[in-house]
Amino acid sequence: MTTRTALLIGAAGGILSETARGLAKEGHSLILFDRDEAAVKRLAEELAPLTKVEVAVGDITDISAAEQQLAGIAERHAPSILVNGVGGDTRVIGYADLERSHFEETYLENVVSTWIAIKAVAPQMVRNGYGRIVNFASAGGRTYSHFNNAAYVGAKAAVLGMTKQMGYELAGTGVVVNVVAHGPIATDRVAGAFERRDEAAKKAVLSRLPMGRYGTVAEAVGSVRTCARKAPATPPAPSSTSTAASTCEWCSALARKQLTRSCCAEVCR
Repeated sequence: MTTRTALLIGAAGGILSETARGLAKEGHSLILFDRDEAAVKRLAEELAPLTKVEVAVGDITDISAAEQQLAGIAERHAPSILVNGVGGDTRVIGYADLERSHFEETYLENVVSTWIAIKAVAPQMVRNGYGRIVNFASAGGRTYSHFNNAAYVGAKAAVLGMTKQMGYELAGTGVVVNVVAHGPIATDRVAGAFERRDEAAKKAVLSRLPMGRYGTVAEAVGSVRTCARKAPATPPAPSSTSTAASTCEWCSALARKQLTRSCCAEVCR
């Protein structure tokens, strides 16, 4: 397997920190970008015995500063893997109670930040003829959400559309753009919000989940790492026990019920 350099935006978050661990075990060099200096440095110290790690402390929503910082990273390291993992909202707010600021905040955090990271690193990927970009949307962006609000769902829908357009524009260059659209995953933030609910509310939440539980971080990481890999030259033959039409390992595992439906991702679209 060819080892590469991966840039993870929001690296200290629950799903991305676990993604970083998996990439480190495979020998990929890592650039960990996060605004939580203490958390990202702890993660870097943990992974340093496994691979080369650099920490970049910054706020991706500070657009001018982030553009400068990312341009420097692209020039020095030319990452060939980019994972955009910033964004998330546990606030349940009805449409009539939303304010303009909610839309501006969530669009900046989810859409604009994803765009500037891609704009910074994708040109070098194109010049090198290889790149894997993974964006984070949400199952709510594909449908609707019991657990968030219209501003957040709208922003995640925008990430889906933007990813499809960028994938189209970069087709044929060797740069592949994908988006994962997880259902509710029990990261520390989401699990904390769940625990603050009363018992009746907890039961109501779980009753809306097909598996009767949140997805785990380990389950969510599978789709991210699948999108970050180079596909085999010859796809593996479908398993005789799989009911999936696709040969994608993520969808096949889902069909074999090794993963929860809440972790379904936009891998094969």
